[in-house]
Amino acid sequence: MNYKCKVKISEVTNLSDARYAAAMGFNYIGFCFDNEKSNYIAPIKAKEMIDWLSGSNIVAEFGNQSIDEIKDISELLQVNAIEVENRILPDELKQLSKAAIKKIDVCSFSDEELLKELEAYQSVCDAFHLYNSKSYNENENFLKELCIKNNIIWNINCSPDTIKIIIEKYNPFAVNIVGEDEEEVGLKDFEVLNNLLEEITNSN
Repeated sequence: MNYKCKVKISEVTNLSDARYAAAMGFNYIGFCFDNEKSNYIAPIKAKEMIDWLSGSNIVAEFGNQSIDEIKDISELLQVNAIEVENRILPDELKQLSKAAIKKIDVCSFSDEELLKELEAYQSVCDAFHLYNSKSYNENENFLKELCIKNNIIWNINCSPDTIKIIIEKYNPFAVNIVGEDEEEVGLKDFEVLNNLLEEITNSN
């Protein structure tokens, strides 16, 4: 598929989502190994799904796990990249020897603080996944500048109704979509996701 930017799906919990994402040419397929999240998946279950996939980069998504646990899981599953949302230091992140994505809640920082956070990790991160955990007023010029200077995976105020405008306005490196549960095993309605992809597909 010819998308206007790269596409990442995160927190995948079922094979239907995983195979759909691979078939549709998503660049990144993420599995959440943070057991405090509702979409946590056991590594052994994720491995069963990963074995079915090809063509996409597999991302192991972590929360407050230790550096050793992150290393063990990422090596067990032979993932292409790791995504972390914790206070792992840049030097520690570098030790993992994997492509790294730093996930950041923009609501936890002022613009100045966010800029410093990105600068601190810029040399060891391949991309930054920015999202908002609550209502967030976008500083348009500031965010445009971040997208110019960094590989931003965008998940701020993101919905099927806004995603086309977001891409045209900010031109991010990628957009992030969150996986959803199956209605029942093997049964999934992809209408919403199909409509979203129509919005970000180049017509030519």
